[in-house]
Amino acid sequence: MLIPGATIATFIINIAIPSAAGCSAAVGVIFIPILMSAGIHPAMAAAAVKSGTYGSMLNPGLVHNGVIAKLSNVEITEVITHHMMADIVGVIIAATTLTILAIFLKENKGYLPEGGNDAVAEDLKINPLYALMPLLPVIILLVGSTGMAPILKMGVPQAMLIGALLSLAVTCSNPTKLTKSFFDGMGDAYANIIGIIISVGVFVSGMQSLGLVKALINWMLESTGIVKIAATFGPFILAMISGSGDAATVAFNEAVTPHAAQFGLQAIDMGSMAALGGTLGRTMSPIAGATIICAGIAGVDPMEVCKRNALGITLALLAGMVILLF
Repeated sequence: MLIPGATIATFIINIAIPSAAGCSAAVGVIFIPILMSAGIHPAMAAAAVKSGTYGSMLNPGLVHNGVIAKLSNVEITEVITHHMMADIVGVIIAATTLTILAIFLKENKGYLPEGGNDAVAEDLKINPLYALMPLLPVIILLVGSTGMAPILKMGVPQAMLIGALLSLAVTCSNPTKLTKSFFDGMGDAYANIIGIIISVGVFVSGMQSLGLVKALINWMLESTGIVKIAATFGPFILAMISGSGDAATVAFNEAVTPHAAQFGLQAIDMGSMAALGGTLGRTMSPIAGATIICAGIAGVDPMEVCKRNALGITLALLAGMVILLF
């Protein structure tokens, strides 16, 4: 159960820590040495963590969910609810496929790491209440969106403030340091998101000025059967090549998704599939930051990690395509 457990646990943690690289750094230093100490091959251990780094799809603060919500004229929580099943089915498929592959390649046991079990912290102590705090804003947003607790229906900023204040009370941290950390995080998030949006806006405007967007849309209208494939594999391949699922996905959603109705699709369906495709493409990219981090912790080549999670991620992509577009 260690391999699928690591993948699913990483997926859940990635909801609260939406940065794939940040999540890999946070959980990789714990999960990967534990898997290796249990006899699992280092590349397989790294792939188990890397295969779960698209839980950010369920984070309300993810830029793609905001873009899709704006295009579809719905709330962000509705967008997340819409593609939640595809995300969860995808990670289950990825985890199961990776486990079967590990058994087939005989990489699920028998590996002896150098230095024995020294890589695992012997004095690791977990405080469940502390561990719950990063998930609290997400829980508030999801529960509030279901209508079960109307008092919890609120926006992302309000949920983040409540989470920060409760974290301060629970951990008894220094209020000055927590406030600085909170605003550092906000500044970093706004800088990255705004930077992506500006870059994509310029890129899309350039394509529109050249007539490429109009030509692409006309081609899709004449070959409507290709639209679903393009929405799925376009962002996926670009993200796999570039190592980033953000630029390719937002560019596609800004340029093509607004015209979804012309292709007989809903914007929320096309946008969600493009976002999932881009995220999965980044998940199996050898040059993605998260891949390099996982490979570095395991002491293997990044390509070895991608070779092992490629099948599961591809099957997850196809499952998402069926759920969202058919």
